[in-house]
Amino acid sequence: MELIWKQIEGYELLDSGEGRKLERIAGILVDRPSPQAIWRKKLSQAEWDKASSVCLRTDDGGGKWKHKKGEPGETLIKWKPPFGKELQFKLRFTTFGHCGIFFEQECIWRFLNTRAKEIQDKLGRPAKFINLFAYTGGASLSMAITGAEVFHVDSAKGILNWARDWGVLNSIPEKNLRIVHEDARQFLKHSIKKGFLYDGILLDPPIWKKKKKKEVWNFNDELQSLIDDCQKVIQPENAFVLLTSHTHGVQHQALKNVLHASGKFSEVSVGELGVLHKNDPRILPAGIYALAER
Repeated sequence: MELIWKQIEGYELLDSGEGRKLERIAGILVDRPSPQAIWRKKLSQAEWDKASSVCLRTDDGGGKWKHKKGEPGETLIKWKPPFGKELQFKLRFTTFGHCGIFFEQECIWRFLNTRAKEIQDKLGRPAKFINLFAYTGGASLSMAITGAEVFHVDSAKGILNWARDWGVLNSIPEKNLRIVHEDARQFLKHSIKKGFLYDGILLDPPIWKKKKKKEVWNFNDELQSLIDDCQKVIQPENAFVLLTSHTHGVQHQALKNVLHASGKFSEVSVGELGVLHKNDPRILPAGIYALAER
């Protein structure tokens, strides 16, 4: 099953191809790398040349921006969840070609917002969720806006400051958005030790990540043990683990096997993430997901 981006006010995917994507983000026409786009572009080069901000890859794997009309600075974009008030996100263009939101995650936000509301209505209490490798916080806010308690966990301080700012911008109480500066594995081990249980866990682990004392997280070597720890801290019923990945070469069936290997999940569904183009039916692939439920 595909989970397709639906709509975020102020965002449009106009074209893609030849390793690039042409987007309009908060009114800014942007040309960014997109390795999945191995097909031919549809729009003319003249249309692509209208982009005012172009991200170019550097030899070290990073990127640099060429802003034809000057540095855009912070921009604002809005999203209306199925439940709760409209959310606002301040974006800025980073050296890796990012802007603070991975737009394919909008379908994940919708799922999390709806599931958080359903769980709380069924249980009659505020739900508790974890967002591991949490990045800037769109997913965390989608759950927190329903009244749930969300632990937003990341080891990068700069990213956490971004998430904290979004929480303040949207008047999310601290009791609903818990910003945690910690390694994902260590957070889970602490929860296991204390006997804490959660109603759902979202995780989007990178292919590699520096850890404390110069250790390195490796997706292929450590994912199974990470999922094993996740299943130890979720409620025995009415709970889920949602795993997404952008790791090259990993297929969604592999994620399904990892979740089944950890045991105690009654159902695992898998599929692809994608973004629909504005004026044609093409879908730009943007990762995979696996959802395990109890």
